Amino acid sequence: MVEEFEEVKKTKSFDAEAWFRKHQKVVLGALLVLALGLGAYLYTRDGAEDPEEIAAAESLFMAEHYFGQDSLEVALKGRAGDFEGFESLAASRQGTDAGNVANLYAGLCHLNLGNFQKAIDYLQAYKGKDQVLSSMAIGCQGDAQWELGKAQEAADLYVKAARNSKNRFTAPMYLEKAALVYELELKNTEKAIELYTEIRDNFYTSFQGSNSEKQLLRLTTAQGL
Repeated sequence: MVEEFEEVKKTKSFDAEAWFRKHQKVVLGALLVLALGLGAYLYTRDGAEDPEEIAAAESLFMAEHYFGQDSLEVALKGRAGDFEGFESLAASRQGTDAGNVANLYAGLCHLNLGNFQKAIDYLQAYKGKDQVLSSMAIGCQGDAQWELGKAQEAADLYVKAARNSKNRFTAPMYLEKAALVYELELKNTEKAIELYTEIRDNFYTSFQGSNSEKQLLRLTTAQGL
């Protein structure tokens, strides 16, 4: 991360797309690990004797498999006569657990494929109770807005994701992303310092916590504070 800032300082610009591309595998990989087993839950829960529930769960299993293999178009669209993809499940199973999970996956697929507005639409439709997954769904909307060149919207969503759950995985990660946007896109160094200070004070044991000290020193020195 420090090396990335040095590159930013040299170029006087920030390539949000390149930054996200470099880090998205960690984020989406973590989401995948957390989400795995949701299909199994849907399949084995009470009431799964319903043929439609079983069919939906089996389709979710298959789509999850292709998502894990980075076959995102297949995961999204499914295969006729074989299984429904996330888009079809989200539409046909509205109001169910399967449909809700499909919204999350569809949003992640579109984010990876560069369909940023579609990603936002699906991620907004996801109504998750899990604090980590719901925070990451909000944060990924921020990634999509950043890619669309909407820096303030991205920063607001990153802060919202951090506030959604103060766990030590998502909160410091999204506070750091917000700090990056405020400093490099919105030219608001004071807000970036405020966010880095929050990371340092509340999440010091995280990776972002240890990095925040370096960023605070860099920013305060540059401002003569």
